Amino acid sequence: MGFSNKQAEQSLMIKYICGIFSVCFIYSNLRYVVFGNETIDHIPLFIMNKTLSWSGLAVIGLSRLFKQSETRRKTGLMGAIMIGMHVVISMIVLRPEYLGKFFNDLDKMRMTWNGEAAILFGVIGLVFLSCILWETINGTRESSNPTIARSVLPWAGKAVLICGAFHVTFMGWNDWIEPAKWAGNGYLPPISMLSFFTAVILIFVSRTRRN
Repeated sequence: MGFSNKQAEQSLMIKYICGIFSVCFIYSNLRYVVFGNETIDHIPLFIMNKTLSWSGLAVIGLSRLFKQSETRRKTGLMGAIMIGMHVVISMIVLRPEYLGKFFNDLDKMRMTWNGEAAILFGVIGLVFLSCILWETINGTRESSNPTIARSVLPWAGKAVLICGAFHVTFMGWNDWIEPAKWAGNGYLPPISMLSFFTAVILIFVSRTRRN
């Protein structure tokens, strides 16, 4: 019976991850390509980067909701992979041509205070993300030995969500409070705003579930 429940939860995990990624990808294309000014040429990097950042954060939060430790580890690993891809792509597109609002208006050579703060919390979140990867690598050894220290995944996952919330806040909070700026994107809310609420909701939902 336990094995059946384990299989059912992992099957549900796959469906949730595929569903989350699909929703984020469709929304990103609607906001930036269909209603925005981006062309399909920028789907492979610019649009996919936004999809990976939002869906990765959501999947990290999802990992904290499952009962089975193995399912949590696998979900956390998938979220970590998505965030890792987001980091690599961000290093490529972190240029004024793509992310002009992160750079000063004078010469576009140095980043603004908001841009640097966003990067800082992204890097801190990446440190906690490494804890999730470490937990995944050592998952088999820890599950077979009850004397091993308690999993670091719960607090590491929460820390990633908190850092992610600060990261996206510094990225785009100026656009959140002025819905008129959404007009050029079909009045669809910014992904940074949706990512913030995703992180906050999953933090409190996972806390309630554990209690």
